[in-house]
Amino acid sequence: MDAKLARLRSVGKVLTAGANNTVYTCPPNYIAKMVLLIVSNHAGNNKTIQVQWNDVSAGGLYHIVGGYSLTAYNFLKFDTSYLVLNAGDSLILTPEAASTMDATVTVEEYFEPTQGI
Repeated sequence: MDAKLARLRSVGKVLTAGANNTVYTCPPNYIAKMVLLIVSNHAGNNKTIQVQWNDVSAGGLYHIVGGYSLTAYNFLKFDTSYLVLNAGDSLILTPEAASTMDATVTVEEYFEPTQGI
């Protein structure tokens, strides 16, 4: 993947507590390299967060984080490795009920005509 051909994007979302939130979906004809994910808990108490990858080509939903306890006014950051998403793959975050969390994801998107969905 040549960085000069990448389209860089950051996407933010206020997460709905107790529900699956699709934060990012890789567009048709692209491959995306997720280079950063930040989840912030801006509430006064500890709450859990789940992070899942929906791999449409494999028909699987995989837990990246099964239930991490995010302390009050703290954040969880993934930035020392990356996840590759193909067209239609998505990143789903599920915060605990009665939580107040936001998520920001940064990706490098690479045009790949054979990656339609």
